[in-house]
Amino acid sequence: MKTIKLYKFKDYISREMPFLGEKSILSSLNDLMAIDLIDTEKIAEYTVDVPDDFSFENYSNEELMKLCEISRNVIDHHFITTLNDYDVI
Repeated sequence: MKTIKLYKFKDYISREMPFLGEKSILSSLNDLMAIDLIDTEKIAEYTVDVPDDFSFENYSNEELMKLCEISRNVIDHHFITTLNDYDVI
């Protein structure tokens, strides 16, 4: 068995975190409390145990979603999507 990370952005699963600007990440408590007041996107990071012969390309998005559902660790990353009327994704 090996451990991998999968990232879910909207309904898509990838092996790498989608590119979102470093400045747009919400990390402070004040930022997180303001989530309902600003436009944000969420990327979920899943830690998944898979067989040693696991090949990402051989799995459908639905199968990868099921793997994410049984992951042992989930981290939600929140990003600002608009700032001063400009799109920053």
